[in-house]
Amino acid sequence: MKIRTRLQVLTAAAAALIVFMAFLFSWSQQRLAAANRANNLADKIVSSVFERKALTSDYLYTANPQAKEQWLAKQKEISALLQETPAYLVAISDQQTFAALQADLERSSALFQQIVSNRRSVSTGRQHQPEAELIENRLEGQLLRHFLVTIADALQLQKGSNLRIAATQRTATSVSLFMIVSVALVVLIFVWSLGRIISKGIKSLQQGAAAIGTGNLHFIIPVVADDEFADVAVAFNTMSEKLAASHTALEQDIVARKRVAAEIEGLNLELNQTVAQLEGANSELEAFAYSVSHDLRAPLRAMGGFSEALIEDYGDKLEAEARDYLDEIVIGSRHMGQLIDGLLTLSRSTRGELRHDRVDLSALAERIGNELKKSELQRRVEWQIEPGLSTGGDGRMIEVIMRNLLDNAWKYTTGKTSSLIRVYDEYEEGTRFFCVADNGAGFDMAHAEKLFQPFQRLHRQDEFPGIGIGLATAQRIVHRHGGTIQATGAPRQGATFRFSLPYGEEPSMEEL
Repeated sequence: MKIRTRLQVLTAAAAALIVFMAFLFSWSQQRLAAANRANNLADKIVSSVFERKALTSDYLYTANPQAKEQWLAKQKEISALLQETPAYLVAISDQQTFAALQADLERSSALFQQIVSNRRSVSTGRQHQPEAELIENRLEGQLLRHFLVTIADALQLQKGSNLRIAATQRTATSVSLFMIVSVALVVLIFVWSLGRIISKGIKSLQQGAAAIGTGNLHFIIPVVADDEFADVAVAFNTMSEKLAASHTALEQDIVARKRVAAEIEGLNLELNQTVAQLEGANSELEAFAYSVSHDLRAPLRAMGGFSEALIEDYGDKLEAEARDYLDEIVIGSRHMGQLIDGLLTLSRSTRGELRHDRVDLSALAERIGNELKKSELQRRVEWQIEPGLSTGGDGRMIEVIMRNLLDNAWKYTTGKTSSLIRVYDEYEEGTRFFCVADNGAGFDMAHAEKLFQPFQRLHRQDEFPGIGIGLATAQRIVHRHGGTIQATGAPRQGATFRFSLPYGEEPSMEEL
């Protein structure tokens, strides 16, 4: 299953849980609202019963007609409240309490009506005063008893509402907590499993890159799943197959060149034809190397592109170790791209016909030096360029030589408090050498043979960046001009590179 599909499934599950949580929350809020409403009605009933008791006392002791009317109005108000209450009763015990409350209020109303009727009989003379007082005292006692029972029932209803409120709140809290914990566990388990899948995929890609780096061009990454890592693995395997095929073809071509060289040595009569064949084979080899360098870019772009897409889409979900593995793949892809560019540059330096230009080396060094100064304005480097330096040759290629040598001098003097770069010439046994010297990091002469080998470096990448192709390119251009290039230096005491360019130029008497 694709990683994107897994994430979509997780999102759908999380959305379903959230909807269910919302439903439970709504249900608990409805129950809580009903309990609060029942509690409010119970409060109003208790308050109204107490007010009715006060009106009863007012009527009994003062015979105030207005108090009677107010008592009847209050009784209607209590009846209206009782009509609203059943809709908010949930428990059976609450319904029983409500029925008892309703019955007590009805009996209280009947007793009050009897008191009113008894007094009316006295006023009309149908009943004697002593007998009426006895009846009224008895009715008043019964009315008081029903009042107390009514208050007790109303308070019981109020207590039940409070208990329901508390129970509903506890239930809502428990359900919410359970759902939150469930969602968290599901997400954690899914993220853990997804991280494990990504870690395995990245580790497999890292192993493949390491195998290719050690020269195992036949390494194949096993494809065991159907996800984005499988796509990257297929692209990597395709690149590995093309690398192996290119390497085999290159070895075969080299063998063929050696065979041709051996035939040239043994067949003097066919010297001209053999030389032409050798030149053709050399051109084909350079074109082949150029083609191979271009063919490497497609799988390399695929590997780098898939890795960068994975970082963009799922970088925030990756574990730190997995993200580091993926970053190493991207860095390795970019470095391989730089190596391919270096191969192309090295290949171009040996193709094409040489031009016959007159090159002002002093002006060229001044221009390159100004470009380097603008690239790092904060650096303070002393430049000593001998005026009047000129030579013959292909101007474009000679600029490549000077740019590589001056770039190296600028780079390896980084960190010096007083940096110095010199450009001058000198003669040795009738040969004119152009020199570029600096007082920078230098090198150990025991490893000087590696300086002009492609991709060989005498300093660590974290000290001085580079891919090790500049000096190899400069050497090839110098050799094409029929000259030589040499290097001398010592650790932390600087380095001097000098080269000769006899192509198209004969030294004058003044120069000698």
